[in-house]
Amino acid sequence: MGSYLSYPSSRVVTTAQGQVQGRRLVYKGDKQVDAFQGIPYAQPPVGQLRFQKPQPPDSWEGIRDATKFGNRAIQPYLLFIERLKKYAPSEDCLYLNVFTPCWEPPSGGFPVMVYLHGGGFVMGDADTYGDIGICENLCTRDVVVVSINYRVAYLGFFTTGDSVCPGNVGLWDQTEALKWVQQNIDAFGGNKDNVTVFGQSAGAASVDFLHLSPHSTDLFHKGICLAGNALAPWAISSNMVEQCRKKARLVGVEEKDSQKFIEKLREVPADKFGINLFAQVDKEDFVDLETTPVIDGDFFPESLEELRKKATPKPLMTGVTKEEGIFFMLWKKNTAEGLSEIIRHALRDAENKERLQDQLHKKYANNRDLKDNQNLLRVSAEVHSDYFMNCPTLRWCERNTDNDQPVYLYIFDHFCVKSIGYGRFLLPILDITHCLELTYLFRKSVFSPFVDTESEHSVENNFSRAFTNFAIFGNPNGGDASRTDLPARWAPIDSRNPSKNFVFTTEGGHMSESYFGGRPADVMAMIQQ
Repeated sequence: MGSYLSYPSSRVVTTAQGQVQGRRLVYKGDKQVDAFQGIPYAQPPVGQLRFQKPQPPDSWEGIRDATKFGNRAIQPYLLFIERLKKYAPSEDCLYLNVFTPCWEPPSGGFPVMVYLHGGGFVMGDADTYGDIGICENLCTRDVVVVSINYRVAYLGFFTTGDSVCPGNVGLWDQTEALKWVQQNIDAFGGNKDNVTVFGQSAGAASVDFLHLSPHSTDLFHKGICLAGNALAPWAISSNMVEQCRKKARLVGVEEKDSQKFIEKLREVPADKFGINLFAQVDKEDFVDLETTPVIDGDFFPESLEELRKKATPKPLMTGVTKEEGIFFMLWKKNTAEGLSEIIRHALRDAENKERLQDQLHKKYANNRDLKDNQNLLRVSAEVHSDYFMNCPTLRWCERNTDNDQPVYLYIFDHFCVKSIGYGRFLLPILDITHCLELTYLFRKSVFSPFVDTESEHSVENNFSRAFTNFAIFGNPNGGDASRTDLPARWAPIDSRNPSKNFVFTTEGGHMSESYFGGRPADVMAMIQQ
């Protein structure tokens, strides 16, 4: 692989702001790939631009060095090892990366895939998902890939609840990056008229938000939501104004007048606004995120339900891993008491909570002895999976069955214990869970690099080919209606069965008419009684 100094230089590309030169990360063979990293897509959001919408980037003279990732958004280091591996957090974080083939593009240019990282709207960065893996595994399949950093936590989602600071600047950042793509991607060989936005977790919810907002829905043409959407219970908050006021008091700022309030907050050191995803202490609820998007009357001028009716129809894809909930059990009380707590939370808006709690408990236990710790952990994982991901995903599919374009649903059911690296010492159950499927797109994940074996490459090929086919053709099967590039033909959902899904397995994959044996649908029906 080599360090960033050992690769040959890329070609020079002229953008609307100036010239850039990066590295040729794949420099042997017929399919060579250039990487341009750390390109500003907006002005640094510092000083008076803190809490403001992003402003277009300044131009520069000469050739800008684009050989390294830009700064990550303000956030604490999650683990000590990140201090050695990560680029430093900074308020000056609005940078993107372009990974692009060097061979002759098709007419109109290569399809473009824009990736939005996850991290609960409080952390995350493009660096986590790397560069050379993207070049080797995705770009060589004839696509241009763009990854971005955007503002997170309070610097990305602070709101006063009025016009002084409506909120959602992190979503405005993503929108500005899509505008940059529309303005510049043709210079990198990309097709601005064939852009797919894909993201995971909070990044997946962001894809859905961008699809819904009239400010961004026409800036891309397809969307992929990996484990998340705007209907997830963690995706949007109704009490962010109170939460932001509470945070301000903790950093020593109190002021009733919104304008003076924001001016005082601009004087606070940027690192005071960072949040550790697994140590959020400035909130009352044990499962909700500390900062999220809000319905602000600006980025979202109407309710999400109304906006979904008006959003520009586009092909969509979504999916989950088989055991999403294991990840959400990290640093939780994985006990009988903890199981009851998450069930109570899932019922917080339901009527007849006590009766439903007993029914749900029996539904999930399904005659399993919960005094056995392994049974208890599995049941807890199922509850967490359904609450955080499976039910919202099914609900999202139901809402999108009247979309004029196809919608595809998948379940990722492959697990390689070597792929989780140090995660094996953190996860309460060793199985495929939240984030781990990303290894099969980027050859790099939050836990570990890609395991280089024939079987892992086979899974990677099926998963990545489905994604790039979708980006190229709007169909994960490929461009030929008479055949499929996958182990089986992947059919889209329909009104008769909005849970129809393709299952990615160790052996390949197959279609299924059932979504987790109907459990999420049963749970949703029980809660909605």
